[in-house]
Amino acid sequence: MIIYWLYFIFPAVLALAGVARMPNKHTNYQYLNFKPLWWIFIFASIILIGLRFEVGGDWENYIRIFSGSDSIKSLSDISLSQDPGYQLINYISASMGLGIYGVNLICASVFSYGLALFCRNLPRPLLALAISVPYLVIVVSMGYSRQAVAIGLAMISLVYLGRGKRISFIFYIFLAATMHKSAILLLPIAILASSRNRIFSFIWIGILAVSFFLVFLADTISIIYGNYTNFEDAASQSDGAFVRLAMNIVPSLLFLLFHKRFSIPEADKRLWKWFSIISISLMILFFVTPASAAIDRVALYMIPLQMVVFSYLPDIFGHKNAIHRWIMILTIAYYALVQFVWLNFATHAHYWVPYKSVIFNG
Repeated sequence: MIIYWLYFIFPAVLALAGVARMPNKHTNYQYLNFKPLWWIFIFASIILIGLRFEVGGDWENYIRIFSGSDSIKSLSDISLSQDPGYQLINYISASMGLGIYGVNLICASVFSYGLALFCRNLPRPLLALAISVPYLVIVVSMGYSRQAVAIGLAMISLVYLGRGKRISFIFYIFLAATMHKSAILLLPIAILASSRNRIFSFIWIGILAVSFFLVFLADTISIIYGNYTNFEDAASQSDGAFVRLAMNIVPSLLFLLFHKRFSIPEADKRLWKWFSIISISLMILFFVTPASAAIDRVALYMIPLQMVVFSYLPDIFGHKNAIHRWIMILTIAYYALVQFVWLNFATHAHYWVPYKSVIFNG
């Protein structure tokens, strides 16, 4: 368990020691390059996530998926699979004799790069990184490989969207959807956020609603027919769904209540406003629909909202360094508590604890 805490404490301490970048309402930070510290983080993350051994509730299922890559005879077989991008990674790893660890290393590389890039474009990147550790890194990246790599690509796409590069945004979203089909839901959300036309917005709200419905319907039907054989997609995944949805509610309410105080471009404000609205809507849907597993999975794409809101939060409620420092301390303490509770009391924490690596246990 100590490896998880070191992974959290390292960016948290550096965040408290660092200085925030000055926000700008008209332009994004647009950092696409990395300093040595960030490359160290990316490399450490790749090793930690990619070389894990029997860590995560879906470990056995991913072993079965990898074993099934032996039946792939051509690229056309991959294109017909449910998640062709992830199947292609399995096929490449099998062809090179790298095993499941080759798959995990590739997924970890994409996820870690996407996370680092997203954090680098926030005013307090190390604080954002610390915020991501308790759930996004530990639980998602080490438990749900397909969706983790999809989220990594989604975070890259959001950075490009903030730079006004819509073609790059669309490319990365479609690439993410080949890893996990649920990622396609981010496309209508972003288009909705980019429009000020009410009629156009209503049309895209309808498209988004249909997209959500199809995801929920597919999941519900799959559950009925017993197609869920893995931990990630099973109903058991939703045991803690309420808590995970609630974690998105706090930043959602903060952003909706104080969005005028956020020193970010108006286009980005609209995007995160819709992220907030959708996060709250998912909580409502949780109580009125049986497709809680699907809601839980879609909510994972809303996690970047936590990183954005809490990265800006010190500037929202004060202009003195002392106040900034206390807000950061409270934020870090909150996420430290989240990590402590999950590692010690979560129903499925035993799939993650203790951490094991192929370097020492394989």
